[in-house]
Amino acid sequence: MRRWQSWVFGIAVAGSCMFAQAQGPGVAPPPPPGAPPRRSVEALSELRMLTQQLNLTPDQREKLRPIVNEEGEQLHIIRIDERMTPEQKRAKVLEIREAFSPKIAAELTLEQQEKWKKLEESLEGKRPEGAKEPAKPATPPK
Repeated sequence: MRRWQSWVFGIAVAGSCMFAQAQGPGVAPPPPPGAPPRRSVEALSELRMLTQQLNLTPDQREKLRPIVNEEGEQLHIIRIDERMTPEQKRAKVLEIREAFSPKIAAELTLEQQEKWKKLEESLEGKRPEGAKEPAKPATPPK
């Protein structure tokens, strides 16, 4: 009887180890088909900031919501990915921000675009040193 219990216990432990290993590190499972999109903290805070800083109209806010949600979802995926180094994450975040910048600007008035450009520049100045784009070395004249 003892032998049988030892086998069952051993199989249970081995099975749970295989299950845990199959899950993999740091990548969230995709949402099921037809599920409503997750609203990430990044998307909600960015939409709130845009609304306050640029005085968005309700119509603009509704047009920007899916754009900002998609951007936020991509940023969330980067944030939780444990396989990427901090430097890789920073580079990917900058890449995502640059990709969504024209989409957001397309929904703004010219005055709002000017305010937004200044806002982005001021936020760039607040980034930690490692997050800024490295300066390109000047090529010496020949």
